[in-house]
Amino acid sequence: MAEQSKPQAFTRLTEKAYSPLVIRKYTKFGFPIFVGIITDDNLDTLDIVVVLFLLERTDLWKSDSLQDKRDLAGMLSEELTKRFQSTEGVAVTFYIDKAVISSLFGDFMNHAQCKYEYYTLLHMSTNI
Repeated sequence: MAEQSKPQAFTRLTEKAYSPLVIRKYTKFGFPIFVGIITDDNLDTLDIVVVLFLLERTDLWKSDSLQDKRDLAGMLSEELTKRFQSTEGVAVTFYIDKAVISSLFGDFMNHAQCKYEYYTLLHMSTNI
Protein backbone atom coordinates (compact mmCIF):
# COMPACT_ATOMS: atom_id res chain seq x y z
CA MET A 1 0.00 0.00 0.00
CA ALA A 2 1.52 3.27 -1.12
CA GLU A 3 1.85 5.97 1.45
CA GLN A 4 -0.37 8.93 0.66
CA SER A 5 1.44 12.19 0.50
CA LYS A 6 0.19 15.02 2.59
CA PRO A 7 -1.34 17.84 0.48
CA GLN A 8 0.82 20.95 0.28
CA ALA A 9 -0.59 24.31 1.24
CA PHE A 10 -0.57 27.06 -1.37
CA THR A 11 1.14 29.41 1.06
CA ARG A 12 3.77 28.33 3.53
CA LEU A 13 3.45 30.52 6.56
CA THR A 14 6.21 28.70 8.44
CA GLU A 15 8.68 29.46 5.64
CA LYS A 16 7.47 32.99 4.96
CA ALA A 17 10.01 35.73 5.49
CA TYR A 18 8.73 38.46 7.75
CA SER A 19 10.31 41.38 6.02
CA PRO A 20 9.93 44.87 7.46
CA LEU A 21 8.21 47.65 5.57
CA VAL A 22 10.46 50.55 4.59
CA ILE A 23 9.09 53.87 3.32
CA ARG A 24 11.39 56.42 1.70
CA LYS A 25 10.46 59.98 0.73
CA TYR A 26 12.10 61.69 -2.25
CA THR A 27 11.80 65.44 -2.75
CA LYS A 28 14.58 65.94 -5.31
CA PHE A 29 11.99 66.22 -8.08
CA GLY A 30 9.75 68.91 -6.56
CA PHE A 31 6.60 67.14 -5.47
CA PRO A 32 7.07 64.36 -2.90
CA ILE A 33 7.48 60.76 -4.02
CA PHE A 34 7.03 57.96 -1.51
CA VAL A 35 8.30 54.43 -2.08
CA GLY A 36 7.24 51.64 0.26
CA ILE A 37 8.88 48.25 -0.07
CA ILE A 38 8.66 44.95 1.76
CA THR A 39 11.72 42.86 0.97
CA ASP A 40 14.53 40.78 2.43
CA ASP A 41 16.99 42.33 -0.01
CA ASN A 42 19.67 44.78 1.07
CA LEU A 43 18.21 48.25 0.39
CA ASP A 44 21.47 50.20 0.47
CA THR A 45 21.03 50.91 -3.26
CA LEU A 46 17.31 51.83 -3.11
CA ASP A 47 17.90 55.58 -3.33
CA ILE A 48 20.27 55.16 -6.29
CA VAL A 49 17.81 52.92 -8.15
CA VAL A 50 14.86 55.28 -7.61
CA VAL A 51 16.71 58.51 -8.43
CA LEU A 52 18.41 57.13 -11.55
CA PHE A 53 15.13 55.65 -12.74
CA LEU A 54 13.37 59.01 -12.41
CA LEU A 55 16.26 60.99 -13.91
CA GLU A 56 16.09 58.79 -17.01
CA ARG A 57 12.38 59.63 -17.32
CA THR A 58 12.25 63.32 -16.51
CA ASP A 59 10.18 63.92 -19.63
CA LEU A 60 7.33 61.89 -18.08
CA TRP A 61 7.78 63.57 -14.70
CA LYS A 62 7.80 67.11 -16.12
CA SER A 63 4.95 66.65 -18.59
CA ASP A 64 1.50 68.06 -17.80
CA SER A 65 -0.07 64.66 -18.46
CA LEU A 66 -1.77 62.91 -15.57
CA GLN A 67 -1.54 59.66 -17.56
CA ASP A 68 2.26 60.03 -17.76
CA LYS A 69 2.42 60.16 -13.97
CA ARG A 70 0.22 57.06 -13.68
CA ASP A 71 2.47 55.24 -16.14
CA LEU A 72 5.60 56.40 -14.32
CA ALA A 73 4.32 55.13 -10.96
CA GLY A 74 3.58 51.72 -12.47
CA MET A 75 6.93 51.59 -14.26
CA LEU A 76 8.77 52.42 -11.03
CA SER A 77 6.90 49.65 -9.20
CA GLU A 78 7.93 47.17 -11.90
CA GLU A 79 11.55 48.33 -11.82
CA LEU A 80 11.79 47.87 -8.06
CA THR A 81 10.39 44.33 -8.22
CA LYS A 82 12.98 43.47 -10.88
CA ARG A 83 15.91 45.03 -9.00
CA PHE A 84 15.06 43.57 -5.61
CA GLN A 85 14.36 39.87 -6.19
CA SER A 86 13.03 39.06 -2.69
CA THR A 87 10.37 41.75 -2.84
CA GLU A 88 7.01 40.86 -1.33
CA GLY A 89 5.38 44.23 -1.97
CA VAL A 90 6.01 47.64 -3.53
CA ALA A 91 3.99 50.84 -3.15
CA VAL A 92 4.77 54.01 -5.08
CA THR A 93 2.86 57.18 -4.24
CA PHE A 94 3.16 60.57 -5.91
CA TYR A 95 1.65 63.72 -4.37
CA ILE A 96 1.52 65.95 -7.44
CA ASP A 97 -0.30 69.27 -7.56
CA LYS A 98 -3.63 68.39 -5.93
CA ALA A 99 -3.45 64.73 -7.04
CA VAL A 100 -2.40 61.49 -5.40
CA ILE A 101 -1.21 58.72 -7.70
CA SER A 102 -0.50 55.31 -6.23
CA SER A 103 0.80 52.06 -7.70
CA LEU A 104 0.66 48.92 -5.58
CA PHE A 105 2.23 45.50 -6.15
CA GLY A 106 2.28 42.19 -4.29
CA ASP A 107 1.37 42.19 -0.61
CA PHE A 108 0.04 45.75 -0.86
CA MET A 109 -2.51 44.56 -3.42
CA ASN A 110 -3.32 41.22 -1.77
CA HIS A 111 -3.33 41.91 1.96
CA ALA A 112 -5.50 44.61 3.48
CA GLN A 113 -3.26 44.80 6.55
CA CYS A 114 -0.19 45.65 4.46
CA LYS A 115 -2.13 48.32 2.59
CA TYR A 116 -3.52 49.68 5.86
CA GLU A 117 -0.05 49.81 7.45
CA TYR A 118 1.45 51.61 4.43
CA TYR A 119 -1.24 54.26 4.15
CA THR A 120 -1.41 54.79 7.92
CA LEU A 121 2.34 55.33 8.13
CA LEU A 122 2.25 57.52 5.04
CA HIS A 123 -0.53 59.64 6.54
CA MET A 124 1.28 59.87 9.86
CA SER A 125 4.64 60.77 8.29
CA THR A 126 3.19 63.57 6.16
CA ASN A 127 1.81 65.21 9.31
CA ILE A 128 5.05 65.18 11.28
